[in-house]
Amino acid sequence: MFLLSMCCLLAACGGTDPSDAAFPAVDLFEQPIPDAPDPADRAGAAAEYIECTNEISNGGWSHDFGTSGNASNPDGALDQFLGVDLFVLPDDGYVPVGRDTDRLLYTYSVDNTPKVAVIVAANSTDPNGGWTVETFATCDPAEYDPSIDDQLSVDIWLDSDGNRVPTSTLTSYRGAEHCGWESVTFLTVDDRQYIGDPRGMLTDTVWFDGDAALPADATDTGFHHDGRHLWISDDQAVAYIVGSDSVEAWPAPPSGDPVACA
Repeated sequence: MFLLSMCCLLAACGGTDPSDAAFPAVDLFEQPIPDAPDPADRAGAAAEYIECTNEISNGGWSHDFGTSGNASNPDGALDQFLGVDLFVLPDDGYVPVGRDTDRLLYTYSVDNTPKVAVIVAANSTDPNGGWTVETFATCDPAEYDPSIDDQLSVDIWLDSDGNRVPTSTLTSYRGAEHCGWESVTFLTVDDRQYIGDPRGMLTDTVWFDGDAALPADATDTGFHHDGRHLWISDDQAVAYIVGSDSVEAWPAPPSGDPVACA
C-alpha cells in the first residue's frame, strides 16, 4: 500500500511512475559483489542490460560511490547521480525500460543497443520514501554516440581507419581542477602514462618540449585526435604529439608509476 501510494504521488508530480505497466517486469535483484575486480560483478543486475562491443568498462553500486542521487522520484535520483560527474557517463538520453517491485531500470542506447544501464531503487534508509541510484554498468565510452564526445571528461581517439579506439587502449584527459592541473593533459596508452605539461605545473616530475624534433626511429601508431597524431619513441619513454606544424614531446613519468592528483 505504501509503495502504491508513493507511485501515484510520483505520477502526479510528473516523475516516471515505477508501477507503470508500460514498463516490462524485469529481474533487477542480482546482488553486486563489493570490491570485485570485474566491473560486471560490481554492477550486479545492471550489467545484464547492456550490450558492449568491448568488455564492460565500469560498473558499481552505492557501496562504491555512496548514497548518490537521493530524490523524491526516480527521474530526479538519476539526474542527481549524473550531475555529480563521478564517472564517464552521458549527461542525458536515458530512458526507463523496465521495473521490478521498488526498482526502475534506465538505459542509454546507441542505435537501439543499450550501452549504459542505471538502476534506481526506493531508498529504504530514507524516512521520507526517497529514491537513489543503486547500481550502474557502462560500456567503454568509445561506444557512446560520437555526438556527445564534448560532454565527456576523456578524449576519444581514432585509429588509422577512423574507428573509435576504446579508452581501455588509449585515452587522454585534463588534469584535476582542485589540484590546479587543468593545463596538464594525461595520455594513457596500453596502461602506460605520458604527460603533456606546457605550463610546467609538474616540473618536479616530468619535462615537456613543445618544439621537439621527431626521432627517426619513432613509430607512428596511427592514432589521432583533433588533427594531431600519436607517435611513440623506440624505447616507449616519450609520446610525440604531431600536428600540422608542431611536434610536442610528452614524457612518461621516470618512476614508471602513473601521476595522479590526490
